[in-house]
Amino acid sequence: MSTTTRTAPTGRLAALLSAGLLVLAVALAGTASASAHDRPAAPVPTPAAATEPWPDYGTGDADVDIAAAKLLLIHHGYDPHMDYDHPIPFDGHMEASVNAYQDNGGISQTGRLDEQTWDLLSDDTFGLYRRGSSGPVVEAIQRLLNAKYALHLATDGLYGPATERAVRGAQDHLGTDVDGITGPATFRALIAYQDYDR
Repeated sequence: MSTTTRTAPTGRLAALLSAGLLVLAVALAGTASASAHDRPAAPVPTPAAATEPWPDYGTGDADVDIAAAKLLLIHHGYDPHMDYDHPIPFDGHMEASVNAYQDNGGISQTGRLDEQTWDLLSDDTFGLYRRGSSGPVVEAIQRLLNAKYALHLATDGLYGPATERAVRGAQDHLGTDVDGITGPATFRALIAYQDYDR
């Protein structure tokens, strides 16, 4: 006695499987959508400031961005005679250092931290700064984080776990990649971000 086994045509079986998967996907999406309504909406991050224009500073201005630029100039061998107790004023020493840096970099000598100068400083400096990095560039990052996010990081120029965590928090707020590493995009976002309590 022999038995014959009938099999559904391959096309029909594939269609049934597809329909079943579609029903399952719709059901799962509805569940996810319903549970999303139960949760408060996550805050929308500030649009990535890495595409915002650089701020412009000159003699008489005072801002933490200027202190950061002084530290980058020190890193490159230009001495703005930074007063570490009062690092933010853009004084005559800073103007002279910026002019020398601009001249050496082949850009217009304006004596200002303008777009061309920020671009050159960023291109000359970054690279990636991450846990284990040290020096004046790290101190610049720490000073920016302290001023713009009301933190109390030691401005010791050592990129340790606390600085890494602070960078991650800033990256999340600024809408840049959150990796705890300061590269050119994160640096520009930190400098361009101006909506903070001074």
